[in-house]
Amino acid sequence: MSAKDFEIKSVERIPLHVPFHPRCADVMEIRVPFWSLIDLYRVTTASGIVGYGELLTRDTWFRAADPTIDKIIGKNLFDILWDDSLRSGIQIALFDAAGKALGVPCHRLFGSHHRDECPVSWWAQEASPATWASEAKAAEEQGYTSMKAKARPWFDVDEQLTAIDGVTSPRFKVDLDFNQLLLGVDQAAKIIAALEAKHHRLAIVESPIPQNDVSGNTLLRQKISTPIAMHYGSPPIMTAIREGVCDGFVIGGGAEKVLKDGRLAAQANMPFWLQLVGTGLTTLFSVHLGAVLSHARWPAIPCINIWTHPLIKGFKVESGHIKVPEGPGLGVELAWDVIENYTVDLDFKLPRRRQIHTILWPDGKRTPYPDAGYRQEFLAGKRVGFLPGISLEHRLDDGTENFDRAYRALFSEPYSAT
Repeated sequence: MSAKDFEIKSVERIPLHVPFHPRCADVMEIRVPFWSLIDLYRVTTASGIVGYGELLTRDTWFRAADPTIDKIIGKNLFDILWDDSLRSGIQIALFDAAGKALGVPCHRLFGSHHRDECPVSWWAQEASPATWASEAKAAEEQGYTSMKAKARPWFDVDEQLTAIDGVTSPRFKVDLDFNQLLLGVDQAAKIIAALEAKHHRLAIVESPIPQNDVSGNTLLRQKISTPIAMHYGSPPIMTAIREGVCDGFVIGGGAEKVLKDGRLAAQANMPFWLQLVGTGLTTLFSVHLGAVLSHARWPAIPCINIWTHPLIKGFKVESGHIKVPEGPGLGVELAWDVIENYTVDLDFKLPRRRQIHTILWPDGKRTPYPDAGYRQEFLAGKRVGFLPGISLEHRLDDGTENFDRAYRALFSEPYSAT
């Protein structure tokens, strides 16, 4: 083949509206409704080689055109493979096409093969104890051995983990992502130590307190036994390694960034999990990356379980792992019958539904909010969270006058605590 054969002839963006799985649809539609919008990209070279990728982004709400497409038409795909600015949809498709052009799996383009199967974790949003139990039960039934879940101050984490205890085997592990909402080492050490004493399935805690609190994170590591994961780059990587603020990292981004960050973490002998969110194409792209990164030992977080379908055929998790494909490119086959059912117009807009969130305090008081304004109150320390018995109720706009009156009342009156 000549260099001309590798030139990009066309790029097609296929917008999809992929429903969330009924098991978690209510929570997903409340917290991240835009994750149901996925752009599928089809890249075709001059020689007819076709590569596929996907992009999950809230920008899908607003754009009917993609200027990136015009930018790469006529370019040699091997000249632009490592341009992370192209974003995941096009970059994954380029690597898929490049692997197919050379007759090799994507991981051969990333580096030396290290593992034949990669660990992967289920993902769950913050939700009631019953919902967490349902998620964990489904996860174990589908071959997962761990779940990463969002721990929030408006839920009782002990109750949530206790609910999981009742429906899964002792081998099933849970990682808790606090997203810095424990605020400081004083609160974090007390709460996490209590969870450690009671719940042996607790495996990793992510960002328990603000990541820029270097001294606080260093001290917290001394006070708890559970490994701490932090997003790579905050604080600066050399500070994180030198000061010992965490035990490992959360790494994501484009192919060049992921490989660079993953190899530096390996030099420091620090494990990490890969966090590239998407359906089957993104998940398998992450698996190809994990196949060459020696310290991608913690289970990856693709969140693939939140949708009704992975959009690829033959997706399978066994004993908490996904086998690394050996076919050319991504080594997957798209489920076109499903994709066609989920295809929408280029100008499709997702309806936004108003919400009422009500915090139920342990003493019986109720505090309603329009949408989710309470998060900033907890982050600012204006409200005390993670109390025994605390919980949250959600209510989505059902189009009734009753909801409309209740929602409007929250703007005309101070938040009540009755």
